[in-house]
Amino acid sequence: MKINVEGVSEIVIEIKSMERAIDFWSNQLGFSIVEQWGYKEGQFDKSNENRWATWLYLGGPARLGLWLPRNFTEKELLEKRKPVSEWEGLFDEGGSHVHFALFIRQDNFDSAITVLENAGIEMKLIEGKNDSNKERRLYFKDTEENIVEFYTLDIKSDYISRLQNGEIK
Repeated sequence: MKINVEGVSEIVIEIKSMERAIDFWSNQLGFSIVEQWGYKEGQFDKSNENRWATWLYLGGPARLGLWLPRNFTEKELLEKRKPVSEWEGLFDEGGSHVHFALFIRQDNFDSAITVLENAGIEMKLIEGKNDSNKERRLYFKDTEENIVEFYTLDIKSDYISRLQNGEIK
């Protein structure tokens, strides 16, 4: 590996309703709110007026950002198209995301299922084997139609094993 990354730091998803997303992620799933921002004059604003972004602690080194869509002016869109090194502001809003996965240890997986069941959240459970390990994945949608996966594969251990077995360089 060329860059020594310890794990995911932030995941940001676009939402349609801040209240609905907070209710789902914090009240129903139990992730704590750690910070909230406003949005003013095309940039983030820490004053908390017009709450536009909410950060939730996911565990370990990771947090989840719930962001409302940004309405860029024509001038901001032109600026956003420039190379990042030439930006005068911060335009860190990308394109569509496919899904994201959160690592959950096997011994905590059933309790995660219970939380989702108790909240009435529809889900799809997939169980299989990866070499000698039982692997479990659970997919569901949040209130904003983002696809979320809970996954029991320890990516770091899997990476090290594949590296030692010569499967990857």
